[in-house]
Parts: sequence; structure tokens; C-alpha cells
Amino acid sequence: MDLTLVSLFVITFASILILPGPNAAFAVGQSLRYGFASSIVVPLGFMLATGIHALLIFSGIGLVIKELPLFLVFIKWAGVFYLLFLAYKAFKNVPEQIECSPKKIPKLKMFTSAVFVSLTNPKALLASFLVYPVFISPVHAYNFQAIALSLCAMAISFLVYGSYSFFASVLKGRLSSSKLADRIVGGLYLGAASVLATK
Repeated sequence: MDLTLVSLFVITFASILILPGPNAAFAVGQSLRYGFASSIVVPLGFMLATGIHALLIFSGIGLVIKELPLFLVFIKWAGVFYLLFLAYKAFKNVPEQIECSPKKIPKLKMFTSAVFVSLTNPKALLASFLVYPVFISPVHAYNFQAIALSLCAMAISFLVYGSYSFFASVLKGRLSSSKLADRIVGGLYLGAASVLATK
């Protein structure tokens, strides 16, 4: 395994994920509404989705998806409508004091929502399709490199979106009521849906 290539991959992949997008908006939104401890499953969901993207690319299915642009259009719009639905729910939420009685949500539901948001973000899949092959060396075993890069990508995904969640929870403590938090969250989801729709 070429450590130089791995290092460059880590820098490149982290740089792509750090840029705000639908995943970051979802992580921030969930953390603002439910707190960091409750929403830690969100970066775990993104980590799983990153692994699924890697599996698709390294198994060759990525080539099939590239030849079916209508499939990417379908999953993109599924993601847009889901984010719009989340924005609607946030704007319509009944105000309450954040610190006194935070709402509860099943962690499994939050986890699966995070996976869905990430998997319906074609930007993530296309970024994976463009990035992974560049860092595969013909000198070393393909399977070993595929596993190593996939695990690195999953770890990076968890760290990046976990950081988004953590810093959002710090902001949450400064908000006096969930009405303001819900408006921020709704705005984030609406912005993420708009960005995704234009891609």
C-alpha cells in the first residue's frame, strides 16, 4: 500500500466532505434539535452511506450508474423532496424550551434518515466515483487498497460530520427557544434542498 497515495486521499476526501452540503445541513439540523449525544447516530449513518458508496464504486456498479443518468436524477429528486419535507416539519414544529424538554426521536429513525439523505445525494456518489480510482495504485493488490481507502473514507466521514454535529450543539446552548432553532434548522434543510436541486 502506497502511504503517500493514502495520505493524499485523506486530504482530498476530507476537503470534499468539509464543504457544506445536504449532509452537513442534516447533521447540524439534527444536533440543533436533539443535542449532540442524541444525534451522534447521524454521523454514523453518513459513515455507513460512505461505505456503501465505496462498495458501489469498487465493485464496478459505479460504471453502471454512470451509464444511467436517469437513475441519478431520480435519487437526486428523492433527496430534494425528503429535505423539503424535513424543512416543512421544522417550520411547523410547536415551540418549546430547548433546555427544559428536548424532543425525543428514535435513534434508528434518525440513523436511517441520515443514510437516506446521504445515499440520495448524487454529489457524494459522483465525488466518490471521481476520487477513489485516482488513488488506486496498479502496483499493489486491488482488494486491499479498496478496503483500506473505504475504511479511511468512512472514518473521515464520521469525523467531519461528527464535528458539524458537535459545533451545532454548542450553538444550540445559546438559543433561548426551539422556535429560533427550528427556523434555523428549516432554513438549513431548505438551503440544502435548493443546492441539491441545482446539481
